[in-house]
Amino acid sequence: MKRLIVTAALATLVASPAFAQSYPGVPDEGFYLGAGIGQSKLDNDTLDWLGSIGANTDDKDTAYKVFAGYQFNPNFAVEASYLDFGDYTASASDGADSANIKLGVDGFGFALVGKLPIDGGFSVFGKLGLIAWDASLSGTATIDGVTYRDTAGDSGTDPFYGAGVEYVIDQIMVRAEFERYDLSDSGEDFTIDMISASVGYRF
Repeated sequence: MKRLIVTAALATLVASPAFAQSYPGVPDEGFYLGAGIGQSKLDNDTLDWLGSIGANTDDKDTAYKVFAGYQFNPNFAVEASYLDFGDYTASASDGADSANIKLGVDGFGFALVGKLPIDGGFSVFGKLGLIAWDASLSGTATIDGVTYRDTAGDSGTDPFYGAGVEYVIDQIMVRAEFERYDLSDSGEDFTIDMISASVGYRF
């Protein structure tokens, strides 16, 4: 699945100039703005291990994004975005003792977007980019009646890619897309998949 998505994104970016065409009511170039909402899912070995030993884990949350881009022609654009992936949690209890942790991730992305127009305002697209992310981890534990709290944070820059479909009519843009963010911190991998629906406006 991962190889298929990367291949589709690369093929779209490379091959799109050969399929350049435009449709009435669909701007060939210019700025656009949009916002989207969807669901994110975290894949991480530590969270999986906590679940395997009996902790209650939640690796999904509502995610949202806002984005702005510039369309150079019907087949190529650059795009910047802000994304909030939500929070992922794990908790456990044993009598009066308990512990819980929460991980939140957000970031700013920049991507190259290649599009293949299909018909009447419909197109498929692929994107390749980088995300500058921030992560915050907070934890609380109550042991023998004593409560302990701690927080930590980290940041980094890592790649992401995605693919989707788009429909534009009268400068209104509607998208459905899948994106994968491959984050790495201190040798540990955090893969976030995001499925979202977006609406935007083409100026």
